[in-house]
Amino acid sequence: MSTLGKNGRFGNQLFQYMFLKTYAIRFQCIVQTPVWIGQQLFGVRDLPNLFPLPEVKQVSETLALDPIPHTPIVNVDFWGYFQYHTSYYAPFKDYIRSLFKPITPLQVLMNEGVRRLRSQGNTVVSFHFRRGDYDDYDDKVFFCAPTIWYRKWLEENWSKLNSPVLFIASDEPEKVLGDFQEYNPVTSEQLGISFPLAPYYPDFYFLSQSDIVLISNSSFSFAACMLNESGQLFLRPHKDLAQMIPFAPWNSEPLLRDFSP
Repeated sequence: MSTLGKNGRFGNQLFQYMFLKTYAIRFQCIVQTPVWIGQQLFGVRDLPNLFPLPEVKQVSETLALDPIPHTPIVNVDFWGYFQYHTSYYAPFKDYIRSLFKPITPLQVLMNEGVRRLRSQGNTVVSFHFRRGDYDDYDDKVFFCAPTIWYRKWLEENWSKLNSPVLFIASDEPEKVLGDFQEYNPVTSEQLGISFPLAPYYPDFYFLSQSDIVLISNSSFSFAACMLNESGQLFLRPHKDLAQMIPFAPWNSEPLLRDFSP
């Protein structure tokens, strides 16, 4: 995949890479990639793209309509996002999680952040708000879920939780933090954890370590939930229902497109 690292942001890249690696296992292929951020974060190593290959584009986001995942194709350059229903990836759950383990120095830094976060409460509730590029869209996939949907969930559930602490991840936290002041929200910056090479990664990691996660309709936070091994509850925004609905990270569509619960 010669476009890995250039075709979409971090969440897209994780799905692209997990497709490549699991496809290689299914059909006994060798993976070739350019330099991408996963090499610095996770220490993954594959052969480089040394010469051009014919491009094969993903046909459909719907697993049943796309022949690529089920067909052995070799000596090609895949292009696409490969965000299939995650039941396709579920047989490789442990392997995929192993691919995206941070390298040891980064793991130590991130675990210190988790320690600081958990020192403030027993139940970590994390919200992800995608603003930035989503501000330019108003459709059923790329939309800014309003904070009131998340507040409604808090108002109904906060008092039932065991010493909860609220963590907020966002590309533009200044746009959302004020709506949760009474819950004393915590951010990566407040925890003193940063990683300049990939500034978004602390947010991603803390989402993957939380007990309850309410995401955006975004592959970034969805992928973090796939890597979350101890989460108790995962919810996502449903635009037509105007509320948060539960989902199973390894048995769902990564992005809600047809808006069936």
